[in-house]
Amino acid sequence: MDLELRHHRHAIALAEHRSFQRAARTLEISPPALSRSIQELERRMGATLFSRAHGGVEATDVGRIYLAKARAVLAQSGDLEREMLLIRGLEIGELRFGAGVYPSEMFVAKAMARMARAHPAVKLTAISNSIDTLLQMLRRREIDFAIGDQKTAELARGLRVTPLAWHKGYLVVRAGHPLLAGTALKLKDVLRYPLTLTTRLPPDMLSNFLQGKGGRRGKAAASTLPAITCDSPTMMKAIVADSDAIGLMPMSLIARDIADGALVALPIEAPWLGRNFAIIEVEDRSPTPSAEQFLRFVREADEAAARCEPPTASAAGKPRTRRGGQ
Repeated sequence: MDLELRHHRHAIALAEHRSFQRAARTLEISPPALSRSIQELERRMGATLFSRAHGGVEATDVGRIYLAKARAVLAQSGDLEREMLLIRGLEIGELRFGAGVYPSEMFVAKAMARMARAHPAVKLTAISNSIDTLLQMLRRREIDFAIGDQKTAELARGLRVTPLAWHKGYLVVRAGHPLLAGTALKLKDVLRYPLTLTTRLPPDMLSNFLQGKGGRRGKAAASTLPAITCDSPTMMKAIVADSDAIGLMPMSLIARDIADGALVALPIEAPWLGRNFAIIEVEDRSPTPSAEQFLRFVREADEAAARCEPPTASAAGKPRTRRGGQ
């Protein structure tokens, strides 16, 4: 049986898109060419791998077994190519990696800027997404490494997790927020207002919020927490600055807003209001020289972000008024 890697790529694309038209477009070949390739693959395998139905193309039982092996073969082929480049001392010209919502804006962008200055020939592709999605992409070898929540990554198997610095979290509100008029502020007072959160709040942090609210823990109780969800810290800050919503942010993202008077940090202290991020890699995959250099920049940028302190009272400007005179 003489199979080529292109056959594996074609079959995997067809299984993912369930359409010859869509799969061919992704592969940048014509649908007839893809159809001929699949027919040739099935002839060499001596089995039908796909069934053509009205609802789309589906893998047969034999096809599903084949696809699992084909994905492994492609992953091993990619690893072999990387290893040979390392042995020859060459720098791979592209880095494709993932980063969580917060680290993307906290320190990854700065590391990318440093890499672009130091090694302009290296192509950088960053994918910002939830930690769950990034771990799936990492296992499928779609990215070289990920930067995301340490606790979540440590629950997964087969990964090398390198912790980064601790980032303290602050609950922040707009200038003139009703909470600023109160005294002896407690977490349950804060939780009367909606929190701006990512769509994937870590379970341990959600549990602590629910406990502070005086509610029960668990997925069923999560709906009792008033929240506005989005996966952009920039959007979160804009929402908080123009409403009574509460933000949860590291100081590296809000120091300028606090200094300008747009946001105010609430005097709420809790050891769990913070996060460690981590560099996450597949255990049996060696980093390329360009990846090692970039990750050095990541660690340095992360440490600088973790050292960010709240502005002093003298550095803060006059509070801004809320739009519309409210």
